[in-house]
Amino acid sequence: MGRVLRVVFFAAAAFFVILAFLDIGFFLFEPRASTGGYEWASLASGLAQDVVMFYSFVVCALIANDASKSETPFSCKQRNRALRVAWFMLAYTIVCFFLDPIAAQLQYSAGSATVGLYAGEQAGDLYINFETLIAAGAFFLFSYILNYGKTLQELADETA
Repeated sequence: MGRVLRVVFFAAAAFFVILAFLDIGFFLFEPRASTGGYEWASLASGLAQDVVMFYSFVVCALIANDASKSETPFSCKQRNRALRVAWFMLAYTIVCFFLDPIAAQLQYSAGSATVGLYAGEQAGDLYINFETLIAAGAFFLFSYILNYGKTLQELADETA
C-alpha cells in the first residue's frame, strides 16, 4: 500500500509542477490588452499555490516511501515532516490573506475582476483561504498523532 501511495503522491506533485509551467507559459505568451499589474499578482498567487501543493505531496510521498520500507511512522523524522507541511500551509494562508485583496483591487482597477482570485464585492471582505487553513490544521493534528504514537512506542519499549 505504501508503494501505491508513494506513486500517487509523486504523480500529484508532478501535476503541480506541470501547472506551474502552464501558469508561467500563459503569463509569458498570452496577449494582454492592459498592463494593470494584476497579472503579476495572479501569477504569484498561482505559483505560490503550486509550490505549496507540490511540497505537501512530496512530503506525503516521502512518508509513504518510508512506510513501504517498513520504517515506523512514529518517529521524529515523520513528525517533523508533517509539522513542516503544516507551517508551510499556514504561511501560505497568511500570504493569501494579504495578497488576494491586493490582487482583487488591481484586477478591479484594470477592469478585469473576473480573473479568478477571490475578489469580493465589498472592501471589507475577508480573504481567508479556508482550504489550506483546514489542511494545515489536519497536518498539525497528524504531527501531534505521530508524536503521541512515538511517545507510546517509547513507553512500550521501556516496559518490554
